[in-house]
Amino acid sequence: MKQGLLLLIALVIVACNSGQKNEVRYKEYTSPDKSYVVSVPDYIPANKCFADLMSFVKDDNFIIIQRISAEHLSDDVTNIINESGKFSFSQIEVSDTTIMYQASKGLIMAYKYYLIKKLPEANYMISVSSFTKSKNEIKEMGNKIYASLKPFQQADVETKDQNVSLKADKSYATSYYTIKYPKHWQVQEHIDEMTEVYIGYQPENFGFTIVRFETDYSLAEVNAEGNKNVRQAGFRILEEKQMKVDGVKCYKTIQEIAIQGQKVKHISYTFKKGDMLYNIKFGSVTTRTQESLASDIIDSFHFK
Repeated sequence: MKQGLLLLIALVIVACNSGQKNEVRYKEYTSPDKSYVVSVPDYIPANKCFADLMSFVKDDNFIIIQRISAEHLSDDVTNIINESGKFSFSQIEVSDTTIMYQASKGLIMAYKYYLIKKLPEANYMISVSSFTKSKNEIKEMGNKIYASLKPFQQADVETKDQNVSLKADKSYATSYYTIKYPKHWQVQEHIDEMTEVYIGYQPENFGFTIVRFETDYSLAEVNAEGNKNVRQAGFRILEEKQMKVDGVKCYKTIQEIAIQGQKVKHISYTFKKGDMLYNIKFGSVTTRTQESLASDIIDSFHFK
């Protein structure tokens, strides 16, 4: 019984954090006319790009970004749908800036997600479609592309600013602890039932999760079981050492997994205060700068 509960605790940590191994890395592109920059999944290569139009194609995944004259998304999308005679379309979601369709032809089904991004100089329509991805996967991809689309000059300035301020200089606090992170990172609380918070920067696909829960198992027991399950999930453990986080014993583990041909590191910190277990994991660590930043963030962690 005890061993079963310990396994469950270890799986909670792995499930909350190993999901990052499937995170998609995004690559930034500049439109041929240098009017905007946009980030798309790096496994979907650029196809036909000219002037303000950019398209990306990989197997059954299609992304198109183009300037439109219409002020409202429905004006242009309606024309596109009317010209797509091979499929029947059902509108399943709509908002001021987005429209989601389900396209079908016999047993073939796909989702098409349209978004309009209004920039100071022009409006742009983003189209994301796939025969293999779920509706939620399409929405997530489209929303990330939407958030990354910005004027070329503005993007250049923001990138410089972020490179200069790549340090943990903003605080996140709960009633239990405080931790610092770079001020341009985003905070997402309670992204699932187990993860208390995710703090990160999507263009680099780099950030960390915090998992916290009560257990009467020892830190050594939880860490050993966690390592076992991490290996079963496909990771290699490159390094493990003991250290201190705000005065309490901590296991630091560096894990590695191959994602789309690229080796990516995860850095995990597991520690305990009283009966409260903490796990802080940094996903998609690919540079020495990111490793150094992860150390600075952990050093900033303090109990209340």
